[in-house]
Amino acid sequence: MSRLRFRAGGEWAAEAARRAPAALILLGVVSIGLFAAVEVLPGDPASQALGMNAEPERVARLRAELGLDRPLYERYLDWVGGLITGDPGVSAVTGRSVGPVVAEYAGRSAVLATMALVLVVGVAVPAAIVAGSRPGALRDRVGSLTALTVLSVPEFVLATLLVAVFAHGLGWFPPVSLVGSGTQALTAPEKLVLPTLTLAAVAGSFTFRLVRSAVAEASTSAHVEAARLAGIRESGVLARHLLPSVRAPIWQAVALAIPYLVGGALVVETAFGYPGLGALAAEAAARRDAVLLGSAGMVLATVAVAGFLIAELAGRDGSIARAVRQAGAPR
Repeated sequence: MSRLRFRAGGEWAAEAARRAPAALILLGVVSIGLFAAVEVLPGDPASQALGMNAEPERVARLRAELGLDRPLYERYLDWVGGLITGDPGVSAVTGRSVGPVVAEYAGRSAVLATMALVLVVGVAVPAAIVAGSRPGALRDRVGSLTALTVLSVPEFVLATLLVAVFAHGLGWFPPVSLVGSGTQALTAPEKLVLPTLTLAAVAGSFTFRLVRSAVAEASTSAHVEAARLAGIRESGVLARHLLPSVRAPIWQAVALAIPYLVGGALVVETAFGYPGLGALAAEAAARRDAVLLGSAGMVLATVAVAGFLIAELAGRDGSIARAVRQAGAPR
């Protein structure tokens, strides 16, 4: 058993190392896109700070002071070099060091995403297993219809509905999730409920459909049907015969929920006024702050790419997936 686990872990590590260069190249492309996106937008931090009616001479002086008159590729290379060394530079708008700002906002986003992921794993995954274990049953139809309905509703609309019901209607939670600068998000847990539910509902519905599909397919396999015909209780069929064969797809679905959370954060944090990385990126884009937007965006992109990489490794049908199943198979 231990030898199989060691072999599986070693193969996972080797496969992850083999795919790492492609992931780094993808992040490099994303970094170029983020930094160049600000350049194609009208205006820049200098005109934003002085106003659109400012004299051209004043704008030119401020651009020179901020280093915005340098070629784009020079500013990009300086920024990338700073990312590699851990110091992405200074915001052209606020003059503050970008690293601590991104770290502070990332901490708040991590709290929100972690709570949403806990709900996905604790609610959506078990519900999908129960629904998929009996394909076509009432619980399966209700769960599938509910997940599809939630997925069909945009995050912003879902957030608005939750605010209308639980904030304005029932008055249970605040309609916005403002957290002061330097304040830990967990000091005001009531402000986290609605954005967490919104994120978890979207990611959870996506995860539900993936897990339910894998479980439904496995539930019709010969060994599961044989276990049921042998008179084994449903809980025993699930624990000993069904779940061991779908562990890899479940892990894959949970890993794929991570990019969903990243994408949802861009909308949900803005909708609730929650000061996380998604809201920071939106604010930086509005201010044409390339360094701040790129740094916040790269953190989000890195988390999303990591989620896709983990999902790809977990869902492989090759030797790694087989080794993991063998290592964890009941004896």
